[in-house]
Amino acid sequence: MSRILFWVALIFSMYQKTAQAEVWHSNQVWNSYWENEYKEWVRTSLKTNLFTSGDGLLGGLSADCADILYAIRIKFAYEHSLPFMINAPDVLRSKMKYFGSNTTMFDSITNERARVRAFIKFIMEECGTSSLFIDTYPVQIKKIDSGIVYVVEWSLFGKVQRHSYIIKGFNEDRELLYYAGDAPPKVRKLQIDTKYPRFSYSEAPFGFRKWKHPEHLSMLEKNIPKEDEYGNDQYVLLSKVGKKRILKEIHQILKNQEGSI
Repeated sequence: MSRILFWVALIFSMYQKTAQAEVWHSNQVWNSYWENEYKEWVRTSLKTNLFTSGDGLLGGLSADCADILYAIRIKFAYEHSLPFMINAPDVLRSKMKYFGSNTTMFDSITNERARVRAFIKFIMEECGTSSLFIDTYPVQIKKIDSGIVYVVEWSLFGKVQRHSYIIKGFNEDRELLYYAGDAPPKVRKLQIDTKYPRFSYSEAPFGFRKWKHPEHLSMLEKNIPKEDEYGNDQYVLLSKVGKKRILKEIHQILKNQEGSI
C-alpha cells in the first residue's frame, strides 16, 4: 500500500470510529465492589452545590428531583468507566428496549465531556419519577445506606404528586440524611431533609430502592439475586405498622443495626 493510501485508510478508519462513538467506553462492570465504591462516593463526595458549581460535570444543569438521581448515577458511572443502562424512555420504546452509555445517538459530538452532558440532558428530559420504578428495585431494609433512592407519592387537592430523594448517608445520631432536588427543573443547590423527609409511603413500588445493573433489566424483579440486596421486607413491615410509622420503624432498625456491629 502506498503512503498516501495508508493515510487515507487511517483517516477513514478514525472517522468511522468517531462517527460511531459511544457516549463513553466502559471497561468495568457493576458488582458489589463498585456498589460499595458508589456508596462511599455518595457518602463522602456528594455536595449540595453539585449542580451550582461551575467547574463540575453537572454544573449549570437544570434539574428536578428525579433528574438529580439519574445525573448523579451517570456521573459516577462515567468517571469510573462503568456502563449506565436503563429501560428505554417512552420516546425510544418503539425502537429499542434498553438505552444507555453505549448509544451512538450523540456521536456527532466529538468532545467526550460535551457528549456526556448531552446524554445527561436527554435522560433528564425523558425520564422522571415514573421511570425510576422500572430502573430501580426495592432494597432490603438493612441495606439502606448512601446512594439508595427514596420515592414517594401523595395527593394534594385531588392531584397526585411524586417526589424522590437520594440517601446521602447518616448523621451523627444515626439518622438518615435525604438530599433532593425540586420542581420545576432549575439550577439549584440540593435540599437536605433530616430526620425524616416530608412524605412517607403507603404501598409498593414506593419507598427505598436501588439502581438496577444492566443484567437486571431483563429480569423479573423477584428474580434479582438476594446478594444484590433485593428484598421486599420494607413492604412486609409496612403492612404491619402502616404509613405513619414505617419510616420510624425503618430508622430504628438501622439504628439498632449500627449498635450491633
